[in-house]
Amino acid sequence: MTETTCRALALTARCPLRVAVLGRSRSWVADLTAMANAVSGAAGTRVVFVPDTIDWDSDTDLREKLDTYRARLVFQTASLQSPWEFLGVTEETRWKELVWEAGNAIILPMQVALVKRVAELVRSADQAPLLVNACFPDWVNPILRHLGLPISCGIGNVAMFASCLKAHYPTERLQVVGHLYHFFKILGTNHSEVDGPRVWIDDREVPDVERTLKPVFHDLRSVNARGKLVNEIVGAVSAEVLLALLSDSVIATHVPGPNGLPGGYPVRIGAGRVELDLPDGCDEAAAVALNSQGAYDMGAGVIDADGFSRFSSTAEGLLKPYTPRFAAGFHIDELDQACAELTALRATLERRPARSRR
Repeated sequence: MTETTCRALALTARCPLRVAVLGRSRSWVADLTAMANAVSGAAGTRVVFVPDTIDWDSDTDLREKLDTYRARLVFQTASLQSPWEFLGVTEETRWKELVWEAGNAIILPMQVALVKRVAELVRSADQAPLLVNACFPDWVNPILRHLGLPISCGIGNVAMFASCLKAHYPTERLQVVGHLYHFFKILGTNHSEVDGPRVWIDDREVPDVERTLKPVFHDLRSVNARGKLVNEIVGAVSAEVLLALLSDSVIATHVPGPNGLPGGYPVRIGAGRVELDLPDGCDEAAAVALNSQGAYDMGAGVIDADGFSRFSSTAEGLLKPYTPRFAAGFHIDELDQACAELTALRATLERRPARSRR
Protein backbone atom coordinates (compact mmCIF):
# COMPACT_ATOMS: atom_id res chain seq x y z
CA MET A 1 0.00 0.00 0.00
CA THR A 2 2.85 2.37 0.80
CA GLU A 3 4.47 1.54 -2.52
CA THR A 4 1.38 2.17 -4.63
CA THR A 5 0.57 5.38 -2.74
CA CYS A 6 4.08 6.74 -3.29
CA ARG A 7 3.85 5.91 -6.97
CA ALA A 8 0.47 7.65 -7.23
CA LEU A 9 1.77 10.73 -5.39
CA ALA A 10 4.76 10.88 -7.73
CA LEU A 11 2.47 10.79 -10.74
CA THR A 12 -0.32 13.13 -9.63
CA ALA A 13 0.90 15.77 -7.17
CA ARG A 14 0.46 19.22 -8.69
CA CYS A 15 2.52 21.12 -6.15
CA PRO A 16 5.95 20.57 -4.56
CA LEU A 17 5.86 17.86 -1.92
CA ARG A 18 8.41 16.25 0.39
CA VAL A 19 7.53 12.74 1.51
CA ALA A 20 9.51 11.00 4.24
CA VAL A 21 8.99 7.22 4.06
CA LEU A 22 9.69 5.41 7.33
CA GLY A 23 9.84 1.63 7.33
CA ARG A 24 11.25 -1.25 9.33
CA SER A 25 13.51 -2.40 6.49
CA ARG A 26 16.23 0.08 5.52
CA SER A 27 16.90 -1.60 2.17
CA TRP A 28 13.22 -1.78 1.22
CA VAL A 29 12.66 1.91 2.04
CA ALA A 30 15.76 2.86 0.03
CA ASP A 31 14.54 0.89 -2.98
CA LEU A 32 11.02 2.28 -2.70
CA THR A 33 12.08 5.92 -2.50
CA ALA A 34 14.52 5.46 -5.39
CA MET A 35 11.68 4.14 -7.52
CA ALA A 36 9.29 6.90 -6.44
CA ASN A 37 11.84 9.64 -7.12
CA ALA A 38 12.45 8.19 -10.59
CA VAL A 39 8.71 8.14 -11.31
CA SER A 40 8.43 11.73 -10.14
CA GLY A 41 11.27 12.68 -12.44
CA ALA A 42 9.66 10.92 -15.38
CA ALA A 43 6.29 12.54 -14.69
CA GLY A 44 7.76 15.99 -14.19
CA THR A 45 6.17 16.41 -10.77
CA ARG A 46 8.04 18.05 -7.93
CA VAL A 47 7.79 15.33 -5.32
CA VAL A 48 10.89 14.34 -3.36
CA PHE A 49 10.90 11.08 -1.39
CA VAL A 50 13.26 10.72 1.58
CA PRO A 51 14.09 7.27 3.03
CA ASP A 52 14.33 6.62 6.75
CA THR A 53 13.73 3.81 9.23
CA ILE A 54 11.44 3.32 12.19
CA ASP A 55 12.21 1.20 15.23
CA TRP A 56 8.91 0.17 16.81
CA ASP A 57 10.74 -1.52 19.69
CA SER A 58 12.29 1.78 20.77
CA ASP A 59 10.60 3.99 23.35
CA THR A 60 11.94 7.17 21.75
CA ASP A 61 12.52 6.61 18.02
CA LEU A 62 8.98 7.36 16.87
CA ARG A 63 8.82 10.64 18.79
CA GLU A 64 12.25 11.65 17.49
CA LYS A 65 11.22 10.98 13.89
CA LEU A 66 8.02 13.00 14.25
CA ASP A 67 10.04 15.85 15.77
CA THR A 68 12.60 15.62 12.97
CA TYR A 69 10.20 15.81 10.05
CA ARG A 70 7.41 17.94 11.55
CA ALA A 71 5.06 16.68 8.86
CA ARG A 72 1.78 18.34 8.00
CA LEU A 73 0.26 14.89 7.58
CA VAL A 74 1.10 11.38 8.81
CA PHE A 75 -0.10 8.41 6.76
CA GLN A 76 0.03 5.25 8.88
CA THR A 77 0.22 1.94 7.00
CA ALA A 78 2.13 -0.29 9.45
CA SER A 79 0.42 -2.87 11.66
CA LEU A 80 1.37 -6.02 13.57
CA GLN A 81 -0.45 -8.24 11.06
CA SER A 82 -0.54 -7.73 7.32
CA PRO A 83 -4.01 -8.52 5.91
CA TRP A 84 -2.38 -9.49 2.61
CA GLU A 85 -1.14 -12.71 4.16
CA PHE A 86 -4.71 -13.99 4.01
CA LEU A 87 -5.22 -13.65 0.27
CA GLY A 88 -3.83 -17.04 -0.70
CA VAL A 89 -0.45 -15.78 -1.87
CA THR A 90 1.34 -17.60 0.94
CA GLU A 91 1.10 -21.11 2.33
CA GLU A 92 -2.23 -22.10 3.83
CA THR A 93 -1.92 -22.44 7.61
CA ARG A 94 -4.27 -23.01 10.51
CA TRP A 95 -3.83 -19.32 11.44
CA LYS A 96 -5.04 -18.13 8.05
CA GLU A 97 -7.90 -20.60 8.19
CA LEU A 98 -8.95 -19.42 11.65
CA VAL A 99 -8.99 -15.77 10.56
CA TRP A 100 -11.16 -16.54 7.54
CA GLU A 101 -13.55 -18.70 9.56
CA ALA A 102 -13.86 -16.38 12.55
CA GLY A 103 -13.85 -13.15 10.58
CA ASN A 104 -10.98 -10.93 9.53
CA ALA A 105 -11.74 -8.61 12.43
CA ILE A 106 -10.27 -10.95 15.07
CA ILE A 107 -6.90 -9.41 14.20
CA LEU A 108 -8.28 -5.99 15.21
CA PRO A 109 -6.01 -5.61 18.30
CA MET A 110 -3.00 -6.14 16.03
CA GLN A 111 -4.25 -3.38 13.73
CA VAL A 112 -4.82 -0.87 16.52
CA ALA A 113 -1.55 -1.12 18.44
CA LEU A 114 0.86 0.87 16.25
CA VAL A 115 -1.48 3.57 14.98
CA LYS A 116 -2.65 4.19 18.56
CA ARG A 117 0.97 4.97 19.50
CA VAL A 118 1.28 7.33 16.55
CA ALA A 119 -2.00 9.08 17.37
CA GLU A 120 -0.92 9.62 20.99
CA LEU A 121 2.25 11.37 19.82
CA VAL A 122 0.37 13.35 17.19
CA ARG A 123 -2.01 14.61 19.89
CA SER A 124 0.88 15.84 22.04
CA ALA A 125 2.75 17.59 19.20
CA ASP A 126 3.05 21.38 19.27
CA GLN A 127 1.77 21.60 15.71
CA ALA A 128 -0.22 18.40 15.39
CA PRO A 129 -0.20 16.89 11.90
CA LEU A 130 -3.25 15.38 10.30
CA LEU A 131 -3.46 11.60 10.72
CA VAL A 132 -4.76 9.19 8.07
CA ASN A 133 -4.94 5.52 8.97
CA ALA A 134 -4.72 2.63 6.50
CA CYS A 135 -5.01 -0.18 9.08
CA PHE A 136 -8.60 -1.48 9.30
CA PRO A 137 -9.96 2.10 9.48
CA ASP A 138 -13.58 0.87 9.53
CA TRP A 139 -12.93 -0.47 13.06
CA VAL A 140 -9.73 1.20 14.22
CA ASN A 141 -10.75 4.81 13.66
CA PRO A 142 -13.74 4.53 16.03
CA ILE A 143 -11.34 3.20 18.68
CA LEU A 144 -9.10 6.24 18.22
CA ARG A 145 -12.15 8.50 18.47
CA HIS A 146 -13.27 6.74 21.67
CA LEU A 147 -9.85 7.46 23.16
CA GLY A 148 -10.03 11.12 22.19
CA LEU A 149 -7.17 10.72 19.72
CA PRO A 150 -6.96 12.69 16.46
CA ILE A 151 -7.97 10.93 13.25
CA SER A 152 -9.00 12.54 9.97
CA CYS A 153 -10.03 9.43 8.05
CA GLY A 154 -8.91 6.13 6.61
CA ILE A 155 -8.33 5.04 3.02
CA GLY A 156 -9.40 2.19 0.75
CA ASN A 157 -12.40 -0.11 1.35
CA VAL A 158 -15.47 1.95 0.33
CA ALA A 159 -13.19 3.99 -1.94
CA MET A 160 -12.17 0.87 -3.89
CA PHE A 161 -15.78 0.15 -4.78
CA ALA A 162 -16.53 3.80 -5.53
CA SER A 163 -13.56 3.91 -7.93
CA CYS A 164 -14.85 0.91 -9.88
CA LEU A 165 -18.29 2.53 -9.91
CA LYS A 166 -16.83 5.80 -11.21
CA ALA A 167 -15.30 3.98 -14.17
CA HIS A 168 -18.81 3.02 -15.29
CA TYR A 169 -20.47 6.33 -14.37
CA PRO A 170 -17.75 8.94 -15.01
CA THR A 171 -19.99 12.02 -15.15
CA GLU A 172 -22.64 11.16 -12.58
CA ARG A 173 -22.64 12.09 -8.90
CA LEU A 174 -21.93 8.93 -6.91
CA GLN A 175 -22.51 8.32 -3.20
CA VAL A 176 -21.81 5.01 -1.47
CA VAL A 177 -22.36 3.97 2.15
CA GLY A 178 -20.89 0.66 3.22
CA HIS A 179 -18.54 -1.23 5.50
CA LEU A 180 -15.56 -3.28 4.34
CA TYR A 181 -17.70 -6.33 5.17
CA HIS A 182 -20.30 -5.44 2.56
CA PHE A 183 -17.74 -5.41 -0.24
CA PHE A 184 -15.97 -8.59 0.90
CA LYS A 185 -19.23 -10.45 1.33
CA ILE A 186 -20.80 -9.50 -1.96
CA LEU A 187 -17.64 -10.59 -3.79
CA GLY A 188 -18.31 -14.09 -2.51
CA THR A 189 -21.27 -16.39 -3.02
CA ASN A 190 -23.15 -16.55 0.30
CA HIS A 191 -24.54 -13.05 0.59
CA SER A 192 -28.33 -13.32 0.45
CA GLU A 193 -28.77 -11.42 3.72
CA VAL A 194 -26.38 -8.56 3.03
CA ASP A 195 -28.08 -5.17 3.47
CA GLY A 196 -25.29 -3.06 2.02
CA PRO A 197 -23.69 -1.31 0.37
CA ARG A 198 -26.19 1.40 -0.41
CA VAL A 199 -25.51 3.35 -3.60
CA TRP A 200 -26.93 6.58 -5.02
CA ILE A 201 -26.37 7.78 -8.59
CA ASP A 202 -27.31 11.40 -9.19
CA ASP A 203 -29.27 11.45 -5.91
CA ARG A 204 -31.35 8.37 -6.78
CA GLU A 205 -30.79 5.22 -4.75
CA VAL A 206 -29.94 2.13 -6.78
CA PRO A 207 -32.33 -0.79 -6.18
CA ASP A 208 -30.96 -4.34 -5.98
CA VAL A 209 -27.37 -3.09 -5.97
CA GLU A 210 -25.68 -6.37 -6.82
CA ARG A 211 -27.82 -7.08 -9.88
CA THR A 212 -28.07 -3.50 -11.12
CA LEU A 213 -24.34 -2.87 -10.76
CA LYS A 214 -23.18 -6.32 -11.88
CA PRO A 215 -20.43 -4.97 -14.20
CA VAL A 216 -18.97 -2.95 -11.31
CA PHE A 217 -18.79 -6.02 -9.08
CA HIS A 218 -17.28 -7.98 -11.95
CA ASP A 219 -14.46 -5.44 -12.17
CA LEU A 220 -13.88 -5.55 -8.41
CA ARG A 221 -13.88 -9.37 -8.41
CA SER A 222 -11.34 -9.40 -11.23
CA VAL A 223 -8.95 -7.08 -9.42
CA ASN A 224 -9.47 -8.79 -6.07
CA ALA A 225 -8.69 -12.17 -7.62
CA ARG A 226 -5.18 -10.92 -8.31
CA GLY A 227 -4.51 -10.34 -4.60
CA LYS A 228 -2.25 -7.37 -4.08
CA LEU A 229 -3.23 -5.89 -7.45
CA VAL A 230 -6.17 -4.31 -5.62
CA ASN A 231 -3.59 -2.08 -3.91
CA GLU A 232 -3.14 -0.23 -7.19
CA ILE A 233 -6.67 1.12 -6.69
CA VAL A 234 -6.01 1.80 -3.01
CA GLY A 235 -2.81 3.68 -3.82
CA ALA A 236 -4.61 5.93 -6.32
CA VAL A 237 -7.44 6.83 -3.95
CA SER A 238 -5.01 7.25 -1.05
CA ALA A 239 -2.99 9.80 -2.98
CA GLU A 240 -6.20 11.65 -3.87
CA VAL A 241 -7.20 11.86 -0.19
CA LEU A 242 -3.76 12.88 1.08
CA LEU A 243 -3.35 15.60 -1.54
CA ALA A 244 -6.87 16.91 -0.89
CA LEU A 245 -6.21 17.20 2.84
CA LEU A 246 -3.10 19.26 2.07
CA SER A 247 -4.88 21.44 -0.49
CA ASP A 248 -7.23 24.39 -0.14
CA SER A 249 -9.47 22.92 -2.84
CA VAL A 250 -12.39 20.68 -1.87
CA ILE A 251 -13.12 17.37 -3.59
CA ALA A 252 -15.98 14.87 -3.33
CA THR A 253 -14.78 11.33 -2.69
CA HIS A 254 -15.24 8.34 -0.36
CA VAL A 255 -13.32 7.25 2.73
CA PRO A 256 -13.70 4.82 5.62
CA GLY A 257 -13.61 6.04 9.20
CA PRO A 258 -14.07 9.80 8.61
CA ASN A 259 -13.46 11.60 11.91
CA GLY A 260 -13.64 8.23 13.68
CA LEU A 261 -17.00 6.97 12.38
CA PRO A 262 -17.35 3.24 11.63
CA GLY A 263 -17.45 2.02 8.03
CA GLY A 264 -17.40 4.02 4.80
CA TYR A 265 -19.13 7.20 3.58
CA PRO A 266 -19.24 9.79 0.80
CA VAL A 267 -17.33 12.87 1.97
CA ARG A 268 -15.99 16.24 0.97
CA ILE A 269 -12.31 16.76 1.74
CA GLY A 270 -10.16 19.86 1.63
CA ALA A 271 -8.02 22.22 3.71
CA GLY A 272 -7.47 19.60 6.38
CA ARG A 273 -11.17 18.90 6.90
CA VAL A 274 -13.31 15.81 6.21
CA GLU A 275 -17.09 16.30 6.15
CA LEU A 276 -19.86 13.81 5.41
CA ASP A 277 -21.66 14.25 2.08
CA LEU A 278 -24.64 11.96 2.58
CA PRO A 279 -27.51 11.73 0.09
CA ASP A 280 -31.09 12.69 0.86
CA GLY A 281 -32.85 9.78 2.48
CA CYS A 282 -29.83 8.61 4.46
CA ASP A 283 -28.92 10.59 7.55
CA GLU A 284 -25.82 10.02 9.66
CA ALA A 285 -27.64 7.76 12.12
CA ALA A 286 -28.83 5.43 9.35
CA ALA A 287 -25.39 5.32 7.75
CA VAL A 288 -23.67 4.58 11.07
CA ALA A 289 -26.21 1.85 11.86
CA LEU A 290 -25.59 0.10 8.53
CA ASN A 291 -21.83 0.28 8.99
CA SER A 292 -21.98 -0.82 12.62
CA GLN A 293 -23.92 -3.93 11.67
CA GLY A 294 -21.40 -4.64 8.92
CA ALA A 295 -18.58 -4.40 11.44
CA TYR A 296 -20.15 -7.02 13.71
CA ASP A 297 -21.02 -9.31 10.80
CA MET A 298 -17.38 -9.34 9.75
CA GLY A 299 -16.25 -10.44 13.19
CA ALA A 300 -16.03 -7.53 15.64
CA GLY A 301 -18.44 -4.87 16.82
CA VAL A 302 -17.64 -1.18 16.93
CA ILE A 303 -16.10 -0.17 20.27
CA ASP A 304 -18.87 0.63 22.75
CA ALA A 305 -19.20 3.45 25.27
CA ASP A 306 -17.40 1.36 27.89
CA GLY A 307 -14.38 0.76 25.64
CA PHE A 308 -15.15 -2.86 24.69
CA SER A 309 -14.92 -4.31 21.17
CA ARG A 310 -17.03 -7.46 21.10
CA PHE A 311 -16.24 -10.29 18.71
CA SER A 312 -19.16 -11.93 16.91
CA SER A 313 -20.68 -15.10 18.32
CA THR A 314 -19.06 -17.07 15.49
CA ALA A 315 -15.65 -15.60 16.26
CA GLU A 316 -16.09 -16.18 19.98
CA GLY A 317 -16.89 -19.84 19.49
CA LEU A 318 -13.86 -20.40 17.27
CA LEU A 319 -11.46 -18.44 19.49
CA LYS A 320 -12.54 -19.91 22.83
CA PRO A 321 -10.41 -23.10 22.57
CA TYR A 322 -7.32 -20.99 21.85
CA THR A 323 -7.70 -17.80 23.86
CA PRO A 324 -10.61 -17.96 26.33
CA ARG A 325 -9.61 -14.66 27.92
CA PHE A 326 -10.16 -12.69 24.71
CA ALA A 327 -12.61 -14.96 22.88
CA ALA A 328 -15.50 -12.55 23.52
CA GLY A 329 -13.47 -9.49 22.52
CA PHE A 330 -11.17 -7.05 24.25
CA HIS A 331 -11.33 -3.89 26.31
CA ILE A 332 -9.12 -1.07 25.10
CA ASP A 333 -7.30 -1.10 28.46
CA GLU A 334 -6.19 -4.66 27.65
CA LEU A 335 -5.00 -3.91 24.12
CA ASP A 336 -1.37 -4.83 24.82
CA GLN A 337 -2.33 -8.13 26.45
CA ALA A 338 -4.71 -8.98 23.59
CA CYS A 339 -1.98 -8.24 21.03
CA ALA A 340 0.52 -10.40 22.90
CA GLU A 341 -1.88 -13.32 23.17
CA LEU A 342 -2.95 -13.15 19.52
CA THR A 343 0.67 -12.86 18.40
CA ALA A 344 1.56 -15.98 20.40
CA LEU A 345 -1.45 -17.78 18.95
CA ARG A 346 -0.38 -16.81 15.44
CA ALA A 347 3.12 -18.20 16.04
CA THR A 348 1.60 -21.50 17.15
CA LEU A 349 -0.99 -21.86 14.40
CA GLU A 350 1.32 -20.78 11.59
CA ARG A 351 3.26 -23.98 12.23
CA ARG A 352 0.15 -26.05 11.57
CA PRO A 353 -1.21 -26.75 8.07
CA ALA A 354 -4.77 -25.73 7.29
CA ARG A 355 -7.33 -28.47 7.84
CA SER A 356 -9.07 -27.85 4.54
CA ARG A 357 -8.97 -25.53 1.54
CA ARG A 358 -11.46 -22.65 1.48
